[in-house]
Amino acid sequence: MTIEFALTPDTRRGTGLVELVAAVGDAGFTALGLHAWHSDAAAARVLAAGGLRCHEVLALVLSADEEATLAQAGRLAEAAAAVGAPWVLTTFASPLDAATGPLIARCAAMFAESGARMAVEFSPLGAVTSLPAALAVVEAAGAGRAGVLVDTWHFFRGDSTWADLERVPLDAIAYVQFDDAPPPASDDAMHETMHRRVMPGDGEFALERFASTLLDRGWSGVVSVEVLSTELRETPLRDFTDTAYTSTARYWH
Repeated sequence: MTIEFALTPDTRRGTGLVELVAAVGDAGFTALGLHAWHSDAAAARVLAAGGLRCHEVLALVLSADEEATLAQAGRLAEAAAAVGAPWVLTTFASPLDAATGPLIARCAAMFAESGARMAVEFSPLGAVTSLPAALAVVEAAGAGRAGVLVDTWHFFRGDSTWADLERVPLDAIAYVQFDDAPPPASDDAMHETMHRRVMPGDGEFALERFASTLLDRGWSGVVSVEVLSTELRETPLRDFTDTAYTSTARYWH
């Protein structure tokens, strides 16, 4: 059973790629997510020099605007190819329906041509809100062209259930994004998810049960830490990456 630890960066920190790669690698991570505007041949060289790979390119927002969605998907496919990323994170402003189903398939096909697959991120803040809904999108994307991205914030704050996690086909999971959160301070869920996450173990999520549910079923794959926090953006980068690694790894061994 192999778990690989990665970091999904908080771009609001504004750290340069060379500095970020060094801190991420020294903390013990083996992979780093990149936004499309950082994903080029130069970034690939920086990653390789730091002994890291790119596990995800961020991010497609799939909407009912077919032209805009396809244009964005094309840029992301090129970015994924440039850095060798196996996944393109995809969020949904429109639900799966008769109109968006073919569009999802077209985007997934574009990623496939670049050697990547669509990582379907469900979220209570989007149009694909649960793990079962995400699995339906994976099916619409076409065989072998997509997987479900399970973010703990979206799992615990949304309408997915433990039964959903216990039943999800393991080979349908793209990877996990791992984070924690305190009790909400307001009804502004977007603010909560973008600015009030905490390190694993510092919040109220049942992360031990979450991890063991997957591990006990034999899942192995990438666990990518994504802690978006106004407070933690002010901490020294090395302290942030070291804590992100140690606070996460203890749940997955």
